[in-house]
Amino acid sequence: MSIKHIYKLALTVGFLAVSGFVTRSVAQRYPSQETFGKNRVQYKTFNWKIFRTTNFEIYHYQGGTALAKLTAQYAESEFDRITDVLGWTPYSRVKIFLYNSPAELEQSNMGLSTLDNLNEQKLDLSQSRVEVAYTGDQVGFRKKLIKDISLLFVYDMLYGGNMKEALQSSLLLTLPEWFMAGTAAYIAEGWSPELNDYMRDFFKNRNVRKPTLMTGNDATLIGHSIWNYIAERYGKDKISDILNLTRIIRTEQTSITSTLGIQSYNRFLRDWRAYYLNQSKNAEQFYTDPNPSWKYKLNEFSTSDANAVIKVSPDKKFTAVSEIKNGRYKVYLFNSESGSKKIIRQGKLDIIGGRMKTQPPLLGWSRNNTLSILANENDRKNFYMYENIGTKKVKVKLRRNIRGLDQIVDMDISNDGTMLAVSADKGGQNDLFLISVARASLLPLTSDLYDDLSPRFVQGSSRRVVFSSNRPLDSLGTGDKGNFKSISGSFSIFEHDGTPKSNDLVKLLQTDGKTKVLPVYANENDVVYLSNAKGVNNLFRYSRASNSSVQLTNYIQSIRNADLTLQSGGGLAYTYLNDGYYTAAFKNGFDLNATVNTPVLSNGAANAGTDKNAPAAVKTDSAAKVAAQTETPKMVLKEGEVDTENYEFDEDVLKAFESRQRRGTFQNTPGTLTRTKATRENIAIKGPYPYKGLFVTNDASSDWRIDPIRGFGYAQSISMNDLLENHIIKAGLFISSNFRNSDLFAEYSNNTYRIDFGVRVDRKSLYIDSEGTPQKYRFNQLMFTASYPFSTTSRFSVSPMFTSTRMIDMDISMLSTPDMASSYGGVRSEYVFDNSRVNGMNMIEGTRFKIRYDSYLGLSNGNESFNRVSIDFRHYQKIHRDLIFAIRAAASHSGGKAPKQSILGGMENWLGNKKETRTGENPLNFQGDNRDIFFADFATNLRGFNLNRLSGTSYMLLNAELRIPLVKYLYRGAITSSFLRNFQIVGFGDIGTAWTGKGPFSENNSLNTQIIGSEEDPFRATVTNFKNPYLMGYGVGARTTLFGFYAKFDYAWGVDNGYTNKPIPYVTLGYDF
Repeated sequence: MSIKHIYKLALTVGFLAVSGFVTRSVAQRYPSQETFGKNRVQYKTFNWKIFRTTNFEIYHYQGGTALAKLTAQYAESEFDRITDVLGWTPYSRVKIFLYNSPAELEQSNMGLSTLDNLNEQKLDLSQSRVEVAYTGDQVGFRKKLIKDISLLFVYDMLYGGNMKEALQSSLLLTLPEWFMAGTAAYIAEGWSPELNDYMRDFFKNRNVRKPTLMTGNDATLIGHSIWNYIAERYGKDKISDILNLTRIIRTEQTSITSTLGIQSYNRFLRDWRAYYLNQSKNAEQFYTDPNPSWKYKLNEFSTSDANAVIKVSPDKKFTAVSEIKNGRYKVYLFNSESGSKKIIRQGKLDIIGGRMKTQPPLLGWSRNNTLSILANENDRKNFYMYENIGTKKVKVKLRRNIRGLDQIVDMDISNDGTMLAVSADKGGQNDLFLISVARASLLPLTSDLYDDLSPRFVQGSSRRVVFSSNRPLDSLGTGDKGNFKSISGSFSIFEHDGTPKSNDLVKLLQTDGKTKVLPVYANENDVVYLSNAKGVNNLFRYSRASNSSVQLTNYIQSIRNADLTLQSGGGLAYTYLNDGYYTAAFKNGFDLNATVNTPVLSNGAANAGTDKNAPAAVKTDSAAKVAAQTETPKMVLKEGEVDTENYEFDEDVLKAFESRQRRGTFQNTPGTLTRTKATRENIAIKGPYPYKGLFVTNDASSDWRIDPIRGFGYAQSISMNDLLENHIIKAGLFISSNFRNSDLFAEYSNNTYRIDFGVRVDRKSLYIDSEGTPQKYRFNQLMFTASYPFSTTSRFSVSPMFTSTRMIDMDISMLSTPDMASSYGGVRSEYVFDNSRVNGMNMIEGTRFKIRYDSYLGLSNGNESFNRVSIDFRHYQKIHRDLIFAIRAAASHSGGKAPKQSILGGMENWLGNKKETRTGENPLNFQGDNRDIFFADFATNLRGFNLNRLSGTSYMLLNAELRIPLVKYLYRGAITSSFLRNFQIVGFGDIGTAWTGKGPFSENNSLNTQIIGSEEDPFRATVTNFKNPYLMGYGVGARTTLFGFYAKFDYAWGVDNGYTNKPIPYVTLGYDF
């Protein structure tokens, strides 16, 4: 950021601090104000530029210029088709933020400043932006790009074009997850073999009757199938009709039945089910279930886009499988005979929410059962070779860091272990490379836009490679580098001799249409490959001698990944979808001469995919005969009738019509626009322009707050950031109902680099009128912060600070008395861990905790120095579906020459705000100087007691809640009422204590020691009690959204030294504990 922008930024922060827009406070900490949150780790600095087209802005950085132009061409060429299907055109340019790889997308700060109740995807949609990373191949990237753009357009159509409209619309329009995601998937792909594969598994093994029950990828595929069914049976024009009606009447079920003319929504679902069940039954006549020797359930399809990688050792003894689950990768080693397994390598991935498909570690076997693993770790591509597999002395034989490539999508290793063949992208294009294992040096074999996938060494060679590619020619020296028009979804199999800079290719297998083929195994005679040519992904064998292919397997569920060996009778390792899970399997025995033959399964779907340049699929003879037999018979017309399907206009009338069109005197009637618009051929791309850090308002919110000391008040906050969210400004105020108490703060964060920096200013004022003795307190603090994120879930921060407090006695008789003031220099160190994820309003899963140490050095008086160490641990455990068991453990201890108090009891933001009346040491006593109140910790929740029930320099507190979203748990459909959707009933228990001195059971602490008599009395007595130091509370409660606020009601009984008190009702505002 330039000096000019930083100067403007500083002025903005200063203005906000003076004018007072803020919410949080540093002193007087409360549980709800503890900030956790995830991080983004920047391993490189991004220099952003912008390309502009008619409808899009493409934000890109170094190394992505060519890809950005291609992205602009892809997006503009599909714009008319997408808007035509939807019947909707956005009002403004769409911002596309392009990343060179998924690993670099995870370094983006966008989404970190989102609200807790608005997930990252919805934030992107509401701000008309798309974040997309290059997937490693052009076809996959184009499909992902169109899908994301389509989803954005659907969201814009249904919810409005900004966050405010989106939040307002979300209160009135609640759609099931399948609705929008399925629309985008259908527009991007149309029908696909993967869709039919999923539906066969869905109806055979799961058979869920309500689409609203599905989430994640399941919801996307179910929605995809519903829209595909509507397009096939009723026509694609019905899609836009349903979407527009949904926007108006705000219910998808009525929109579908009214548009399609169906009696009921249940009838529609029955017809949809019957459509795919019939397709499944037809497939079962010719295809069989896999019958592996063993199988192992991997990650769930609904929560993961990443398919597993599987490889079998040359001698068939071992099978290696890699997968990603819960942000970690694992590499399993299976005994191929028994199916027993062990983990040979695992590691953590820096991913948040799975924004992009992440590649599991790539695997390969070489001679002597040496296992190779290529894993992405901390933005590095690390290669490992393990030896002594099958013994107790498995060890890493070799480590290498592969540089010069953005990402590697597939890999094979030669039998002698000296060379890697990889499909990788560099600068936004996928190419084929050989990599020397010894030196980790790159030898490029291809260099163009065409995709080169699934490289496999020819057995016995460390140079010759067969691979799949969508290139149209079998030569590299023609000058054809490819463009957005020539990239198709039709793949063929080629062979390269491995000589660098060689232009010679051998096309082994030619395919037509959108068939995708992936080599699995190759030798001098045959090439075994995966193909979806017949509608299901199965294995085929290409014979070099006969130049023909035969089918080897007829599994009814598509083979996702496969590897085989022919030694010791052969063996086949593969993955497939089974019962909603990716499944790894091994089949002992595999014969290349055992062939099968199945018919081509009809797709039964219109071609709505993005690949318009690919030729149509060639029908087999049998399919052509069937098509000929099912042609619509010619209509027999009576005298005077007109065949409207083959009507020909009179030539003179047609010429007159065209002449009026050219002169502009013919008025187009609404609704007569053609459904097929012309494809944009000449796409103007302007730029690149430099990125300027223009600030936009991200969030402006207000709420009511009940402060334990200052009472009822109003809080207003604002948050601003640049488009990349590298620079964030937050500011706000709190003002009490008497207008004499206030909090102000302003905060700036710079998250551009590996270390995050921030600065924060706080100013507080407190007015107390205690028994006619008015007092005014002031608190000022300036804090600088440097934060080092270890990963996306953990960080360490150091914050030097300067703090001052002041008490002004407003009593007229004390006007000559000088103000009492103190100043401190200090430092705060803090470690934060957070792997939690938000699944709904006050519905959290995972763990978050914070350990903090504060040290304050008295500058005006050394005897005022103090320190405090505190911990806050929270865990949210999913029990069943949406049932969450939440537990929180918190503790604090203050030491030094002037330790500060912690105040235990009651609830935060309590409308009753009742405080305990105490005659002994009371931190809320303002009879004298009480500037220490600014450093007090309010230890809540301890339900069943009033505020300030106990206090001390130390406290411990444990909370447990069982959160049951009653309506959402019992009813799995779409719930339009926010009151019912967010309604929870809660059972809870609290236990805690606070003390000054030694431990809570010690004789010498504030709990067990009571002084009788005042300092003026001639005799004083110290009485030691031995009571139970812990206070306990238990009860039930309810939470929901009410009038735009998240309100909580709790009814609690308190237990003190074995005695149960009268129950206390609590009405509070706020989330979580």
